[in-house]
Amino acid sequence: MSSNEVNGLSPDTSVGKGLTVLDALSRSRSPLGVSEISSRTGMAKSTVHRLLNAMIVHGYVSKEGERYLLAERVFELGHRVQVGPAKGLREFAAPYAAELFAATRQTIHLAVLSGTEILYIDKVSGVGTPKMATRIGGRRPAYATGLGKVLVAFAPAVDVQRNLEGRFRRFTAYTVPDAHRMQQSLARVRETGFATDNEESFLGVTCLAAPIWSSDKSRAVAAISLSCPVAGHSPSRFKTALMGTADQLSAALSRG
Repeated sequence: MSSNEVNGLSPDTSVGKGLTVLDALSRSRSPLGVSEISSRTGMAKSTVHRLLNAMIVHGYVSKEGERYLLAERVFELGHRVQVGPAKGLREFAAPYAAELFAATRQTIHLAVLSGTEILYIDKVSGVGTPKMATRIGGRRPAYATGLGKVLVAFAPAVDVQRNLEGRFRRFTAYTVPDAHRMQQSLARVRETGFATDNEESFLGVTCLAAPIWSSDKSRAVAAISLSCPVAGHSPSRFKTALMGTADQLSAALSRG
């Protein structure tokens, strides 16, 4: 079942079809032709072409030669979205992420939990660090990241159960393989207050993640992480800086 069907919006309506086309464009790292979009969406080329022309008129899609990509209007709307339970989190957290980057020169991510995935809401790329296929607005399975482990460990019970019942797919040989191992990981996170990701999502990359707490400390409203290359680096050297940033940000959010 598609996300549109889950939300009560039939993919057979014009709006549903338009959103399906936007989804296809958003998942591609390069512009797509009509035939490619048709193949990815299961729609007739004539329908895809009609929808694309309408979205070009309204500024949601642009055209390069015979290929199509998302346009500025989508970027504008995306930055108006309030993500996660802490409103305005990205803007609020930006100075703290910048200070952590300045102190460590490593890649910093900020994310929230979205079902069984994490949603990246900010990223500061490190200097000389391995490239990771992460981006603001991108998603990754929670079990495969330090950010996800923190967010699930300190989430309401219903969210914990949902993540334990999900499908586990290996990204590397080190990825958490099943619910039992995930439960063990969550127990360690609750005991230590932070999570690790040792090449579980990307080979050559290790990560530390810490929770950003709700005002009553009952759950993590977001998480912040620091990623660095495995070779020549021990992420534990950055633990104090990371935990300090998370604590400062949690306190600042609580004060409003």
